[in-house]
Amino acid sequence: MEAGLLSAQGAHGGDILSMAKRLGCALSDLIDLSSNLTPLGMPPGLREELSERLSEISFLPESGSETLVHLFAGKYSCSPQQVLAGNGTTEFIYALPESVQCRRALIVAPTYGDYQTASEWAGLAVDFFTLKADEDFALDFNRLSARLSGGELVFLCNPNNPTGRVVPSRELLDFILAHPASEFLIDESYLPFVGEPSLAGFPLPANLFLLCSSSKIYGIPGLRLGFLVAAEEKMARFAARRKPWGVNRMAQVAGEYLLTHGDAYVQSVRDFIGQTRPGFVARLAALPGVEVMPGAANFILCRLTGTMTAPRLREAMLRQRIMIRDCSNFTGLDGHYFRVSLQDGDRNEQCLAALAGILGVRP
Repeated sequence: MEAGLLSAQGAHGGDILSMAKRLGCALSDLIDLSSNLTPLGMPPGLREELSERLSEISFLPESGSETLVHLFAGKYSCSPQQVLAGNGTTEFIYALPESVQCRRALIVAPTYGDYQTASEWAGLAVDFFTLKADEDFALDFNRLSARLSGGELVFLCNPNNPTGRVVPSRELLDFILAHPASEFLIDESYLPFVGEPSLAGFPLPANLFLLCSSSKIYGIPGLRLGFLVAAEEKMARFAARRKPWGVNRMAQVAGEYLLTHGDAYVQSVRDFIGQTRPGFVARLAALPGVEVMPGAANFILCRLTGTMTAPRLREAMLRQRIMIRDCSNFTGLDGHYFRVSLQDGDRNEQCLAALAGILGVRP
């Protein structure tokens, strides 16, 4: 059973459509704590906006998502020439290694696996800078600096997936400025959840590429919308090779609405996480055989300390129609790590109850 179920999720969490088919159940029967989406569902008004403007799919979308780009640039006080909109941040993750003049990739791990895949497809040599479990997966800038020789593309997710650790944006920017011979791809997909300011609002150094996602914070991964931000001289060369109509019309409509009306919703998500995460983490940590890693994001990395393994735990949770993320395929982690994301109160309770039952205790 496990091999078949694992192939449904593959290297990512959140493949709820495939999982429902494999389990023979309705989507509504599944609780997905594997995908790191907002716990509050789609922002108010977005569904109505998409419905009212559905007829616009009868026309070509804006070729370069010009309205979106100008709204994003206005929000972060940067130039529209520093911004590209794309078919999710994944488009840029795969395009950048082929576009920059780097001989190798250095990936801060454990982290999102597509950084490695994209680098290998582009022919870059791949090295890992592995964060240490006995240091709670904190980023050691001095140790990272010692691994930089110039000419590498450094991948860093902030907050990091799956550890949830956050690096203050100002400290990260200072580090990038101090290493001008290296290129940096900083993935801020989860930054809106924690309230740390985006690097998009700072003067952009020439060696920085920044990814900003709409999927996670707004709960719209199926629309595929993300942004790449970089200094104008870098962006001009990259933009010249991009195809037209890279963002579909409904994603453009959603992005325009969210950039105009989404700030209050984002704050409500942060407030919910601030109120909910501490209690949820405390109850996770109270389960026997579960160690919770420090973090601040909307997801929590845990380590099993007993005989239970993450693949077995995932299988047992799936029998109760609850999806968690087995993290054994992350570089730098082993078969004892799993990840769960915060959901609404009822779903959090069901997760805790299921974990407690599998581990042999009451929640």
